[in-house]
Amino acid sequence: MSVSDAQRALILDALVDPKPFYGEGVHEFPAHQLFLFASRQTPVCVNLSKDGASADELEKLASVCQAATFGRNQVDVLDESYRKAGKLDSDDFALNLDIVSSGFLDKVHDALFGWEGRSREIQAELYKLNVYRTGSFFKAHNDTPRGTNMFGSLVLTFATPHEGGQLALHHDGHEHIHDTSATSAQYQSDHQVSWVAFFSDVEHEVLPVTSGHRVTLTYNLYFRTETEPCVRPKKSDALVQAFKTLLADATFMPDGGRLGFGLKHQYPFPSNGRGSRFLKETSRSLKSMDSALFNAIEAAGLAPQLRLWYWLDSGDGSQYLLPYIWEAREEQIEDVEDYDMPKEYQITAGDYDDEDDPRFKNFVWMVSRNSNTSVPSQYMHYGNEASISYLYGDLVLVADVPPANERLST
Repeated sequence: MSVSDAQRALILDALVDPKPFYGEGVHEFPAHQLFLFASRQTPVCVNLSKDGASADELEKLASVCQAATFGRNQVDVLDESYRKAGKLDSDDFALNLDIVSSGFLDKVHDALFGWEGRSREIQAELYKLNVYRTGSFFKAHNDTPRGTNMFGSLVLTFATPHEGGQLALHHDGHEHIHDTSATSAQYQSDHQVSWVAFFSDVEHEVLPVTSGHRVTLTYNLYFRTETEPCVRPKKSDALVQAFKTLLADATFMPDGGRLGFGLKHQYPFPSNGRGSRFLKETSRSLKSMDSALFNAIEAAGLAPQLRLWYWLDSGDGSQYLLPYIWEAREEQIEDVEDYDMPKEYQITAGDYDDEDDPRFKNFVWMVSRNSNTSVPSQYMHYGNEASISYLYGDLVLVADVPPANERLST
């Protein structure tokens, strides 16, 4: 082992500094933009300003909504024991909120990415309007990304009278409660709206509404496809300094090697046709601490790369880091462990490999690998009978470290 516990702790301690997985606030819109027109069944017009609509008007809005579904295994499911709420699809209502020129989308951007030191190009797509009556709720779930460049959700809650209905966010052992029933009394204007934005892999739930009507508007958040990788962090950044300290230490990987890092967030992967672009596109769309880690490694003079980790657990136990999504050729595969994985990507010795091979001795996980993003590859397995099987690759971050004599001579 060419990395000591103390050297690994140097990186892990620097990673303790959290980066945001959500952002929230209030925003004031012009009064005329808060009139909602619903066209499904009976036409309805509701003023969503604070105290702008009566309980009867809000109940009428709720009555023209459809029962809200949710996604399960890529299928929309109606189950009121899991989600009880009303919904209007974007085609069924009109609400002329200007979230761009009003500066509102800039607030959302800064809350999630302001720490990076450079703006990312993001866009918001109107998704649904929901009405939660007394007794409505939505149990804990994760949003389904609607595209590989979708990174989060933006929820606006109007200042309609309600109690309960708090939005609870959970990620990586942290919890945050977005309580619009409490903040509604603190608005400085009748035309302010409460908002919260969070990444797609953040688990969230709507707690039961105990009275009134909770009315929300949801946008899907996307990176523009031409978004470039984020700018390098400041040289004084603690994580950058931690990497530079290690690289300046002659006892750290004296013969060189490779570092591996598990990622904190989950990322959508293509269902077909774009596997070769997945890693490059995802490197431009990293979130929160994953983005900080990628950029710190680069700022320290190394070359961070996303890879897919594969383990042939039913064979000789070999592990591989591939720069692409594994795809089986159209041929019969009796045992996937016998498939010709490229040896140059192998990182652990199998039963028939030389354990002294430098490839196997100098790979170290600095942050434990996980399966937050596990990409399936389908292949036809032929045993006693043909069946469809899957091999899964876990998304990880890696960086090559030069030998000490090379990095200390520059």
